[in-house]
Amino acid sequence: MVAACLFAVALAFVFLDGLIHAVVSWEREEFSYGYIVPPLTVLLVWHALRDMQPQQSRGTWWGVALIFLAAAITIPAKVGGMPTFTFYGFIVALYGLALTLYGWHGTRRLLFPIAYLIFALPLPSTLYVNVSTTMQLISSVLGTEALRALGYSVFLNGNIIDLGLFQLQVAEACNGLRYLFPLASFAYLIGYLYRGPVWHRVVLFLAVAPITIVINSARISLTGILVNYKGISAAEGFMHAFEGWVIFVVGLLFLFAFLQVLIWITGHREAFVMRLDIDKIMPKQGRLPEPVRASSQGLMASTVGLLVAAIALASLPEGANAVPDRKPLAAFPLQMGSWSGREQSLDQIYLDILQVDDYIVADYSSPDHRAPVNLYVAWYDAQDRRASIHSPAACIPAGGWEITHFDTQTISSLDAQPPLNVNRAIIVNGVQRQLVYYWFELRHRQMTSEFTIKLANVWDAIALGRTDGALVRLVTPIATNEDDAEADARLTAFLQESLPVMDGYIPD
Repeated sequence: MVAACLFAVALAFVFLDGLIHAVVSWEREEFSYGYIVPPLTVLLVWHALRDMQPQQSRGTWWGVALIFLAAAITIPAKVGGMPTFTFYGFIVALYGLALTLYGWHGTRRLLFPIAYLIFALPLPSTLYVNVSTTMQLISSVLGTEALRALGYSVFLNGNIIDLGLFQLQVAEACNGLRYLFPLASFAYLIGYLYRGPVWHRVVLFLAVAPITIVINSARISLTGILVNYKGISAAEGFMHAFEGWVIFVVGLLFLFAFLQVLIWITGHREAFVMRLDIDKIMPKQGRLPEPVRASSQGLMASTVGLLVAAIALASLPEGANAVPDRKPLAAFPLQMGSWSGREQSLDQIYLDILQVDDYIVADYSSPDHRAPVNLYVAWYDAQDRRASIHSPAACIPAGGWEITHFDTQTISSLDAQPPLNVNRAIIVNGVQRQLVYYWFELRHRQMTSEFTIKLANVWDAIALGRTDGALVRLVTPIATNEDDAEADARLTAFLQESLPVMDGYIPD
């Protein structure tokens, strides 16, 4: 009992950041269902143990190794400011505990109940932004088409639905993720309790995404209709929230109806939707299986390993505290050689999403070039749970632009400057075409892949005590009678003048 209490305390301390992050995430509307995930997980684990036979409870030392691995995950997760991965480490540690106590054969019954905890936390930020943007776009298109089918005159530009007198923005809060995550968790739960074939469960889970898109598009259409008759107030406050709950209930009904139709089509009439395994959800008499081999020793070894990890974590800061001296971007020059700039500003709605610490947006023109260049630099003092760099690849489609060409290229024609790797994209909106260059400035390197930023942040947080960084983006229009190479030459000429100036504002 003492060993179990010590293990529980050490486990909670090591993975505390991830657990707190999960609870904080549940305050957001789309993850408010997260409060019921841990109690349901405990219930599922409890009854899986009740079903376990004594001969299935032989522990293995592989579980101890898995707990050590989970503890090791928390160190880079903390210094890199990634509490999501700390929570994932907690799930791995629980599976390691199950292996330590009950071995491979017994833990098979516990795998799916423990894995249910994955639904208690949002996706990692980079993946979340990409999924969110995709859901917004698909829902906007389907919602607009539904309004047109009903006879309404609407125009869609990115995530803006123009109803004539009113414009309806399909913002991040309306991306459908508030339906996707809870419906996915319900589908997983139904699949675990369901008696039918395994492939039924897989198809049911995969059906969550199209069901979510359909019901979210229906919500957008309904909102558009109400706004058209009652004004913009129909898309705000209580009415908007009430619509959301009604649509969610509809989504649940669709989920059960889909499974019932699947059962009817495939002929598995004996496996009705509500005919669940009662033994899995009702208590059974008798004691839990006793772990009999490698359990007490493994539990003590795991406790020692977690205590060591706890001491190491206590000596490490979360994220990085060092912020280099730099000039504020508000002082960035608007005159660079022949280029003259006019500064702009971002609306507060975008600043709330981006969480930048400093930024500049300016349009530069030159008498030597036929079109202007838009410069956007977003600076972050630290990339952690609060904020991280957003890739333009996810944000460009939200403005109504389609990426028709995307690659990474090296610009080596810059005088007195080292070669620069940039992401190069050609984007189209109707008859308009634009050329986009962007890259990420992370301390002493330029990077083009958003997925490697987190790894670089972890390394530099340990080696340099820094996770600061910036996004640099250049955009120029491509005229109808202009060759793409001319637009490339224009951006290269702007880089020739601006890169030396950036050094003081984006320090190495």
